Amino acid sequence: MRIMESMNTENITEGISKGLELWTIVTLYDIGLILLLLAIILHFSSGYFAESLGKFKFRVSKENWSILFFLIRDFSLFAAFGISVVLINPDMFADVKLPMPFFPLATVLLGIALIFKLQGRLYKDPSQERLFTIFLLATAIVQYLGFVLVMEAAPTEWISSGHASEFWMSLRLLRSNLNPALSMWSFVLSFLSLLVIFILMIRAGLKSKKIIDEAKEIQKK
Repeated sequence: MRIMESMNTENITEGISKGLELWTIVTLYDIGLILLLLAIILHFSSGYFAESLGKFKFRVSKENWSILFFLIRDFSLFAAFGISVVLINPDMFADVKLPMPFFPLATVLLGIALIFKLQGRLYKDPSQERLFTIFLLATAIVQYLGFVLVMEAAPTEWISSGHASEFWMSLRLLRSNLNPALSMWSFVLSFLSLLVIFILMIRAGLKSKKIIDEAKEIQKK
């Protein structure tokens, strides 16, 4: 009897632990998507924000709001990328219904966009800002399509009752936990791409820091 009670307790504990793990993964994915959409909204509303600052009479207020705006925008962008990178691994792909290959592809596109941002030339070079915006917008489109069409596709009850076509069932098969082959290929390709992106991000960051240091030295002279 004690052995059976011990086994039941272990099973319950394991079930709760697994449930919390799955809930955490899905919640992190949702938070990453929200942060991405927030960053994009703030990016495209930069002009409106700059115009609104003209209504402030005090310079201190303008500076404080500017700092807050850019901090939220950039933090949301980098946080969304960090969360996405953490979720890209085979074990999590097998546990939850992440959209393949939408989610890994969107993470790679976001990483490319951040390379342009880390170079620190967005506001000096219109072509760099244009490329950043294109990749950022592509990231949002791919990520949102994967979320709506695959991760939260029409449920089987709708399909069986005739309220949704078989096309929706084919989209459900793009979920990571239902398509191991696609998930593995998506992981391998995105993982290799992210390694290259990390190297380019570090290079861009170091190069930008060098430019800033050189500018400070010139100002001192």
